[in-house]
Order: sequence, then C-alpha cells, then structure tokens
Amino acid sequence: MDQATRVQRAAGRLGNRLHLWALVELFVLSGFAIAQPLLDVTGRSPDFFLFRRADRLDIVLLVLGVTLLPALVIWGVEVAVGLVSETVRRFLHLAVVTGLITLLTIGVAKQLTELRGSRLVMIGLAGGVLAAVLYGRQRWLRLWLRYLAPAPLVFALIFLLVSPTSKLVLPASADVPAGRAPAAAADGQPPLVMILLDEFPLSSLLDARGRIDRRVYPNLARLADRSTWYRNATGVSGFTPWALPAMLTGNYPAKRKAPSYTEYPDNMLTLFGKYYDLKVYETISQLCPPSRCPPSAGGPQRAGLRAVIDDSARVYREIVAPYDVTVDPASFVDQTAAEAGKPLDPWFRFNRLLLNQPSRFNDFLAGLEDADRPTMQFLHLLLPHAPWRYLPSGNGYNYKSFARGFKIGQAPAPVVELAHQRHLLQVAYTDRLIGQVIDRLEAEGMWEKSLIVMGADHGEGWVPGEKPRALGETNAPDLMWVPLFIKAPGQDNGVVDDRNWEQVDLLPTVADLAGIQVPWKMDGRSQTGKPARTRTDKWWFDVPGHRKVRDGPANWKVVLAGETDTLARAAEGVRGLYRYGAAADLVGREPASVGPVTLDQEATATLDDFQQYTQIKPTSGRVPVLVSGTFTSPLPTTSTVLVAVNGRIGGESRLFPERPDAPAVRFAAITPDTFWKSGDGRRQLQVYVVDRSGGQPRLQLVSLTAE
Repeated sequence: MDQATRVQRAAGRLGNRLHLWALVELFVLSGFAIAQPLLDVTGRSPDFFLFRRADRLDIVLLVLGVTLLPALVIWGVEVAVGLVSETVRRFLHLAVVTGLITLLTIGVAKQLTELRGSRLVMIGLAGGVLAAVLYGRQRWLRLWLRYLAPAPLVFALIFLLVSPTSKLVLPASADVPAGRAPAAAADGQPPLVMILLDEFPLSSLLDARGRIDRRVYPNLARLADRSTWYRNATGVSGFTPWALPAMLTGNYPAKRKAPSYTEYPDNMLTLFGKYYDLKVYETISQLCPPSRCPPSAGGPQRAGLRAVIDDSARVYREIVAPYDVTVDPASFVDQTAAEAGKPLDPWFRFNRLLLNQPSRFNDFLAGLEDADRPTMQFLHLLLPHAPWRYLPSGNGYNYKSFARGFKIGQAPAPVVELAHQRHLLQVAYTDRLIGQVIDRLEAEGMWEKSLIVMGADHGEGWVPGEKPRALGETNAPDLMWVPLFIKAPGQDNGVVDDRNWEQVDLLPTVADLAGIQVPWKMDGRSQTGKPARTRTDKWWFDVPGHRKVRDGPANWKVVLAGETDTLARAAEGVRGLYRYGAAADLVGREPASVGPVTLDQEATATLDDFQQYTQIKPTSGRVPVLVSGTFTSPLPTTSTVLVAVNGRIGGESRLFPERPDAPAVRFAAITPDTFWKSGDGRRQLQVYVVDRSGGQPRLQLVSLTAE
C-alpha cells in the first residue's frame, strides 16, 4: 500500500469519526431554521442595529454567529457523544434534525396559514417527525441536504450585500468620512451647547400676556431674558423620527426614513463634526456616525454586540413563537401605524422612552466643561414627553397605574384633561433641569462665549377626539408652536423675535452663527439677519411628502392667550399647577368646607396600586400621588369625585369609562406630593363622591379596597 493510499484511508477514517457530513446537514438545517429568518428580519431593519449603536464589526460577528455557531456547537456535542456511544450519537442527531425541521415548519406555516397556538405547534411537530422518518429511510433527502450546503452562505451574503442593513456594513456607504477642517477654521468656532426637548407646546409656558410665566417656569424665563426668543417658531412634524432630521438637515420631511446617518448623511452632526469635538446624546436617532460618536456617548444602557445578541435572541423567539407577537420585529414604527391603531414597536416606542431621562441629563450636565478645542454638546431629551412621571419637585410617581385603554384620539375629556395637567407638572420639572444647565455653564465660565440653543421638535394636542400629534382642525396652536431660544456668543440681553420661524431654519441659523457653511441645498433659511420668510402661513407634514398648511397669525393668536392663568393658578407658583381645571379652587381646602359628609349610602371602589399606599416614604424620591380606581357601586354618570390627602382636597375627577362603550365607573386625579407624609398611606387617603342633586353639595365617603 503506497503512502498516498494510506493517507487517503486515514483521512476517511477521521472523516467518519468526525461525521463531517452530519456537520454539513446541521449547517444547512440551522441555516434555514435559524439564520435565514433572523437575517431576513434584521436585514430589513437597519434601525435594529442603529438604536443599539452596533458598529460594522458587531453586525458581521452576528452574521457569522447565527450562520456558523448553531451547527458547530451541535456538531461538537454530537462528536463528543459519539466517542462514548455511536448509537446514542445517531439518535441525538436524528432528534436535532427533527427539532430544526419542526422550527422551520412552524415558521413556514405561520407565514402561510392562519393557524396559531397549539394547532400550529402540532403542524410543526408533524412536519418535523415526517421529515425525520424520511431522513432516516430515504437517502435522497440526505443528499439534498448536502447539495444545499451553499444556501446559508447565500443568506449571509444577501444580508451583507443587498439588504437595507448592508448600508451599515459596506465601506462605501456605512460611514461618513471623518476628516476634519483645517485647524485654523476649527479654532474659530464658539463652544456650542444644544438641547432639543420633545413634545413641548409653547402655550404650556405662557401667561395671558403671551410671556413665559416666570412664577411657574423661572429658569426658562431666565433663559429668555438672556437670549433671542423666536416666539413664532413651529415644528414641521408631530413624529420625532421625521421632525428631528428636518431640524438637523434643514429640509422638510420628504420620505419615510429611519432617523440615521445612513439615511441622512448630510446633517448637522456629520457636518459640525468636521469643526467640533462632539459629545452627542441622542435618544431615538443615530444621526451621528459611530466614528464620531462612540457608543459610550449617550447611547442606550445596553449597546454594541451584547445588546445585538440579546435582542436578536428575543427577535428569534418572536419569529418562531406559535402565536402572533406584538408587532413584526422588523417593522420601524411610524405614525401611519399609530394612527391606524396598529401596535407600535415595543422596543422603540417604550424601552427607549422609558430610559432614565434624569440619568441621561446628569451625564450630559457633567460633561459641560470648558475645553481647549471647540466642543459641541448635543442632547435630545425626552422631556416633557410622555410618559408623564415627574413632579416639579423631582419626585417620581406611580404613572404606570393609569393605563388609558383608548386608541389614539379617542380618550374622553377627563382623561385628556388629566394628561394635560400631568404634562404641565412635567414641564415644571423640565424647567428645573434647564436651570441646572444655566448654572453649570456660568460656573464653568462658558455662558458668555458659548452659542446656546434650546428648542423642541413639536408640541402636543389637547383636543378630545383629535390625535395628539397629528394635525387636526383645531389642535394646531398646541401641536405646532414650540419654544426656541438661541443665545449668540457674547449675547446677554433678551430679544423677542416674532418672525415666521419654522424648525427647518434651525441648521442654517446655527451654522451661520457658528461660522460654518452648509454645503447642501436646504428648505430652511438662516434667520440671523432680516426675516427670510415672507409668507405667514405654516407648513406641517403628518406624513413625509404630504404638506398641510395652516394660517399662522390666527393660530398664533390662540397660542399667545397662554394657559398658566386660565388652566391653573400660576399666581401661587408651581403649587398652582395642582390647582387645575374646574376644581382648581377646591384644592387645599378641607372636604367639609365643600359640603356635609354623609354616611347614609355606601359607595365602594377598588383602588389601583393599593399596595403602594401601605408605606409612604416621601424622601425616597417616589410618591404615589396619582390616585385612580374603579367604582364597584352604581353612581350617576354626572358624579364627580374628590381625592383628599390628610384632610385636604388634592384633586378632582369626573367619571369616565375604562374603554370605549363601557360604563363610566373610573376616576383618576393627581395630588400634591407635599400633602403626603411618611407612614401608612391608606390612612392618609380619602375619596368622596360629590352629590349635587339636592342643590347644596353633599359628600359621600368611599370605601376603598384592593383590586
């Protein structure tokens, strides 16, 4: 026997021992059952990677992992088992083949049929068992698996070269060149501090004279006193992923695109990064490329490869789940879906919004330091954006207990009014944070020389029956007009400028003040000199490319009428925000001053968050001031409810239904955190039904129980 023959036989024995054909089969089956569906979903969703701040290497490692690792790990286990018992190895391999084909069958049947739940599982198991029987008895099936060996590689290449996510991987389009302008140009830029707030109507700040009510919002008034306040500024879209790029590119929303640097390569952050060192804290966008803004700068709590792996596992579980998940894992949430009442992407809509905004703000605040090189400090803060969870004092509260249960635009008037009050309370908290920024800039010696910008992307509508962030017939004043302040370097006097400003003017104006030329065509115009817009109407885009027009002067007149003197009692400062609406004058009074308390009829209600009232700790930073519940005894629908804390009325509520077409049995009111004391909150809380049927109001004490 010659040497070549011996080597060939040895290789054959090694191949038989390692079961390389089994590896090929596992590679194909895991490719179809795991790699293909996962890469298809994430390949259609570049924002999946953008919002986890995954770089090119993270994405490539994910592709390699899902394509190779399942087969290699299973094969390694099979080889190890085969060293002990070849019979057990064969049974194990057959079981794995059955399992992978079952997963594949479930995925295919889920796409092609309406079957869900146990019936879908049974179909999957039947497909897996049938395929396993054929695999064991028919050689042609094994041959076909081996012929399909290139398929997983094709799936990976489609993802890397053709899918929408390929823009993040291919060098030609995945990044923006990181070259800087000449040092002489960079040295001429003033320090730039930009804070963009979210869901912030200008009318929330104004008193009856159209001025910022410094009794309630002293820090925003202080900012206006030392900057140029563009009082007639309006946003251009009620959906932040379209409004924010419009502000940072200078162009109206034209197409539905994810708010990423791959979709908007020409934006303020990519441009200013050539002149500034960037400290960028984005929230629902990634307009700054990772090469300029590393993941540590304002990214989510979990970022990079670990976040991609964890959330990819979640996405795959949703793909193979035998029931419909909340939403297509690949879908990018858009306003069209929201308006149609379709479910929103749970990660995008809620996880991002529930990030600890004060913690992100504190990180930004700590980074406000004078530096040798020009630095741009950028923060997009989801305040006073919902969820409304902060009080003016900084305390959080039990905001989750009050779930509306209504589709967008269908909330009844009492729910909308409560939301409006809670919004104003969160605006007061936001004012507190703005004060900290001003103090920090002054302490660091940066105020005088810095270019400072504070604005918002859009407002919030408060008209029952109209969608809060879609332009309706009457909600334009609250939805379109937003605060906007720009302090030029060296400026210390306040100017109120009432020119027709739209938020596409932000980039050209800031670039002009910073001495930077914008190299692309913009819809917006620099507003540093004479007014650049002659028309008086306002443009708005609920949907990119579809413009709506509203009369500017008529709606602005409504804005200037203000809210703090009409909806609340601003003369009492921040405390006056708790004195809101029809019951404003009752807050702080003793219940007996409203009318006699009667005990002749029993009223009962279940209290939401009943356990949270067992121990009140005001110093903990969280107080359950939102009191809500459901009446279990019949009441007239015209009844009103008073909520008292330690003998003082804290809020009032009209009855409303739990859902459309349901009886009006719910109540909810927010109370001042200063009314609560340490101890048993259930003893501190009293709820009364107000009966006005006999002329003089009478109060009926309500017995509260756990749900």
